[in-house]
Amino acid sequence: MQNYRQARDDLPSPVSEIMTGYPRRLSVNANGSSEIPSSNLGKTMSPKIGPLFLNFLPPNWTDNSQIASARIQLFSGEGGSNRQDVSVVSLEAVENLVTPFGPTLLEKYFRHFHPTFPIIMEGGFRSSYKERNGISALLLGAMYLVGLKWLEPESGVQTLRPPDAIGLEALVCRNLNESLSRPGLATVQAGLLLSQKSSLFTPRLMAQLVTAGFDLGLHQDCSTWQIQCWEKGLRKRLAWALYMQDKWCALVHSRPSHIFASNWAVKDLTIDDFENTTRSAASAASSASITTLSSLSSHKFGCLFFRQFVKLTRILSDIIESFYTLEATQQLSASHENGTHIILSKAKPLQIQLKDWFSQLPAELKVDTDCGVEAGPSGGIHLAYFATEIMLHRCIVRSLSPDTADQYLTHICRSAAKTRLISAMEFVNRLRPIHLRAFWPAAAMSNFALIGAFGILLQTTAPTQEEEEFYRSRLREYRWTLSVSRRDAGFLDFAIDTLGEVTKLVRNQPQKPAFQEFMNHSFLYRPPDSGLINRLDCHSGVRLREQSMASSPISQQGDAYNGSDEYENLPGCTRMHSRSSLPDTKSGLMSPTASASSASTSRRR
Repeated sequence: MQNYRQARDDLPSPVSEIMTGYPRRLSVNANGSSEIPSSNLGKTMSPKIGPLFLNFLPPNWTDNSQIASARIQLFSGEGGSNRQDVSVVSLEAVENLVTPFGPTLLEKYFRHFHPTFPIIMEGGFRSSYKERNGISALLLGAMYLVGLKWLEPESGVQTLRPPDAIGLEALVCRNLNESLSRPGLATVQAGLLLSQKSSLFTPRLMAQLVTAGFDLGLHQDCSTWQIQCWEKGLRKRLAWALYMQDKWCALVHSRPSHIFASNWAVKDLTIDDFENTTRSAASAASSASITTLSSLSSHKFGCLFFRQFVKLTRILSDIIESFYTLEATQQLSASHENGTHIILSKAKPLQIQLKDWFSQLPAELKVDTDCGVEAGPSGGIHLAYFATEIMLHRCIVRSLSPDTADQYLTHICRSAAKTRLISAMEFVNRLRPIHLRAFWPAAAMSNFALIGAFGILLQTTAPTQEEEEFYRSRLREYRWTLSVSRRDAGFLDFAIDTLGEVTKLVRNQPQKPAFQEFMNHSFLYRPPDSGLINRLDCHSGVRLREQSMASSPISQQGDAYNGSDEYENLPGCTRMHSRSSLPDTKSGLMSPTASASSASTSRRR
């Protein structure tokens, strides 16, 4: 009984892990899964098995035993399991669905997808693929499925039997469901590849993958584990890939995230974690007949892309946690008229982080007109940046109320939101076929729709007819841009359809006052001694810097930071602004004249 109490009272660990003195490693998993790498924590959550008990097992112990809900699993010194693959799907079954395009699909995968989502050891996989030894049928099927996107007619698909995409997807999904009961690293790898397919990017799949990742200890710091360096790097990349997919899935589907900072010990990625992600130079030279990216440039771009996407996703996670959880929304709702000031105080550090992230973006990730083919996927990370900006400003705009919000504060907030919206639309307008045909993360489909939805939000909350018409015009232009771009990116149909459906919902909106009528109403009901529209609530501790509507960053070309600094200079309370610092009287909250100054766009393809 004393030993049972000792095991039960051990400090709980999110994943049960054991370190023994033997050359091999023994692991206890409270969830009944296998392939749990060990760490030096020496603790287990299982109430029936304590770390001390495993020290009495004989050195030649080879039996995988299960006691109630806990499984004892043997691991080799290299981090591998002695569990045999229980998959009922054979490599032949997978190959038969894509023959004779298997090698071509694999090349498409490593050329277009792998550099920006390096969750597989390319060199090792190619060797195993060539020898047809040690390959997971589940993982190979998922790689084939991803590669189908870039299978072009010149590959012979018109003269030969085309790959059975529907059958392959069904086979891989069925195999994944079977594998999730006893996951391995290949299970998470295949699941992450499937999650990049928009139709499979579901909360259910992500919940299963996060659970499998926790079973495998991917949320732990593996830097001190007795495994090889390449496996440490692979585990960290898998962990952060899982983190990113979980957070973006939360945004896309409006579901809670499954990963929390308090239960996440994975270290930041370094350049060393990306070693051996590409095939060796000798291997690349032997395949010179196949047109591929330069190994060096592809590797460098992939490292930068993946690491920067992780940093951006962590900012997105903070935004979701600060503004979009149930607790956060309840607190903001209870704050009533102070809600906007509270939101701005929380938004300030996040806005600074976003600006710093963008300003420190490597030149290789810029969306320039003269970019090389290796920079094609950079559009995905820029779109994610604008989606993150919009998530921040959408919360601010929603908090504004004509009855309680200070008019000057409203002007500043809506001006900033307008800047973000037009910057995002201009970014979409600058995309070329080289970007549109490249890899786009699964969340991109919803991120394009998010831009349109944000425009409709600003349109419906516009205080005047002129401002409403301005956004209506920009949304028509945005829809046209998407329609033209869909020839190279069919997934844009979702954004086009969503924009059309949401537009229908606001057709019966009450008519708004004209600009002059609105200004007259503002003068009539403005508080005594409040100046024009410059009264600022001093108790909020917020000082907003004036931004003239006449100036617009849209005229800037390329990738200059398109944000503004409204929320970055909020040191403390100051008295009223002088009238000389205010926008012209006729500018109002949204001057139609100033708005029109940035209304023109041109399609640069």
